[in-house]
Amino acid sequence: MGAPTIRTMGKGTINAIRKVWVDATSTKFAMVMPDDGCSRLAVRIGANITADGEDYFFVGDKVRYTVIIGQAGEFPRAQDLVKSGAGSSSV
Repeated sequence: MGAPTIRTMGKGTINAIRKVWVDATSTKFAMVMPDDGCSRLAVRIGANITADGEDYFFVGDKVRYTVIIGQAGEFPRAQDLVKSGAGSSSV
């Protein structure tokens, strides 16, 4: 039986948004600087577009995210990026 999956919540600020290409497919990542001072992390945000065609996340937005730590030897993963109120741009 494997080690349990550990989920922790984090808060931070988006300090860059980057488009990454893999073969012919692109996706966007938000580079987040955690509030606790740890190394910045990349969180996949997909197309980053609202139903109206506007950008959803912006540099400077305060966000929350989930870090998932799996079995030994696996890299932690960050996901579930959401805006967290103060300092967030309106949609």
